[in-house]
Amino acid sequence: MRDVIPGSDRPFPPDSGATVGRLNAEQWLAAIVESSDDAILGESLSGIITSWNAAATRIFGYEADVAIGKPVSMLAWPGEEGQVEVLLEKLRQGERVDHFEVARRHKSGRKIIVSLSLSPIVDSEGKIVGIAKIARDITERKISEQVLAANELRVLTLTEQQAIDHAEVLAERKFRELIENAPDAILQVDSTGSILIANRTAETMFRYSREELIGKGVDMLVPDANRAGHAGHRRAFASAGMTRPMGLGLDLLAQRKDGTSFPVEISLSPVRTETGVNVTAVIRDVTERKQTEQRVRTLQESYMTELEARQKEAERLNRLKSEFMASISHELRTPLHTIIGFAELLEEEAEASLSEKQRRFLHHIHTDSEHLLSLINDVLDLSRIEAGGLNLRAEALSLQEIVTQSVNAIRPYANSKAVSVREGGQLEVGVWADPTRLRQILYNLLSNGAKFTKAGGEVWVEAAVEGSLVKITVGDTGLGIAPEECIRIFDKFYQVGFTPVGVREGTGLGLAICKQLVEMQGGKIWVESKPQEGSRFHFTLPYREL
Repeated sequence: MRDVIPGSDRPFPPDSGATVGRLNAEQWLAAIVESSDDAILGESLSGIITSWNAAATRIFGYEADVAIGKPVSMLAWPGEEGQVEVLLEKLRQGERVDHFEVARRHKSGRKIIVSLSLSPIVDSEGKIVGIAKIARDITERKISEQVLAANELRVLTLTEQQAIDHAEVLAERKFRELIENAPDAILQVDSTGSILIANRTAETMFRYSREELIGKGVDMLVPDANRAGHAGHRRAFASAGMTRPMGLGLDLLAQRKDGTSFPVEISLSPVRTETGVNVTAVIRDVTERKQTEQRVRTLQESYMTELEARQKEAERLNRLKSEFMASISHELRTPLHTIIGFAELLEEEAEASLSEKQRRFLHHIHTDSEHLLSLINDVLDLSRIEAGGLNLRAEALSLQEIVTQSVNAIRPYANSKAVSVREGGQLEVGVWADPTRLRQILYNLLSNGAKFTKAGGEVWVEAAVEGSLVKITVGDTGLGIAPEECIRIFDKFYQVGFTPVGVREGTGLGLAICKQLVEMQGGKIWVESKPQEGSRFHFTLPYREL
């Protein structure tokens, strides 16, 4: 059997044999729309123009950028605007309108006659989301018909008949080129399941010659496992009569001549003819895409397996770290407490039994042991915070009471450096915090202030209520901090470049711990400082009435 044009019994012209480059589906669709001799418009359900091809510009005179976004009623012939709304309502109800002849207005104002074919656009869920319109200019044809009506006996000249025949040949050729050069396989099947049309891509995809396809049952392209129910699916689609993807959400397979199967996507469209409903199927081979998806899934599975393994290893190492920290906490603190205890005991009894030099050595043992214990506590605290093992017990606290305890704790150290410590104003407020950790924050900030303040200077604490927060400030008249160091001051192990005595002290963990503890209690911490102008460390905590 020979290839035929859909909707007619006219055969395709012989294959030109031209090689056509493959484009993707969207590019092919755009090329088809733009090369059409008919105006192809897209419209919203309210009648607003959403797309406009080159033929629409030629037929109606408006450029696309002018027409798009305008109501389609602007094309109606004056007095016939109501007809537009009637057509829109039919389409909203899911009806199609075929070959409807109507007068329209050209941009120049002249009257043109067009034949309209309109159909609703349906999404994957069957919901009508827009309107597709094809308009063919039949003005000249209508004029010819009117002339013929007035001259019923007039016979076409030989020249006129040749022009009509030539136009029909050109239309056939364009239609064939469109079908033949499509990147997807295109088949048309009649109501019995026999293949009426098959394009060149269908030959390549299924590895049958065109002669082997035309007239044969389309079921031969369906894998054996799915073939039994295919006839029922075809009948159901023909009854529904709605353009839609086939097997939405399912993995569809087609079968080649050699019996091998391959994944496909299929779009179906009904074509009503005098003998029944034919079905046009556009078939896309998605083998490469499926292979790519499988490779991606394999990589994802491999990545997730590796990630899970790494997570388990991280959890194991974290557990070992926690166990180590618990062990080292005991192993380091126990002998230090012993050293500190005996040092204090010796100091109490050393007045008569030890020389001044020996007492000085004993004092060094005591103070350095206290310092070492403080460093160990900082390291262990930070490790517990980072491991998520530090639990806070927040409660409503009197800020004044906690500040007084912290100031009293730091005063001996400050006095040894001839630095005064005082309590500022507005401390009689309530905060929501862990008392132990709030004292730790204040002690760290106060000790830093005293450390970096010269003899005769002072350190103080003050507060202010700001909405739902209390801003607490620890200030000093010390050396201050350079702007570039203010940015990094809360980093772990970071220490400022100088101290009053010219040497660095501590581990650089105090402020990092303060930052973590403040943020764990719903606040934030920052510093304001300039060299030689002292520093102001501010942090916030939730306000609570006492």
